[in-house]
Amino acid sequence: MQKWLPLIIALTLLGASCANDDGDNGDCVESKKEDCVVTFEINPVCGCNGVTYENPSTAACHGIENFTMGACD
Repeated sequence: MQKWLPLIIALTLLGASCANDDGDNGDCVESKKEDCVVTFEINPVCGCNGVTYENPSTAACHGIENFTMGACD
């Protein structure tokens, strides 16, 4: 169990990194970037704003730098 503890802690912190107790998403505001290049891969990510994007490059082009792999719940 001790060898898994650092991984469990890291995953817990990663999952909580987008959450904010006061309901404010801080710097997690979508703002589309001009002339941004996206890939066409289907590799969903969940932005810290709770929106699912098709892939990391799509999230980045929408100004979302903090996300987790996989679709939002």
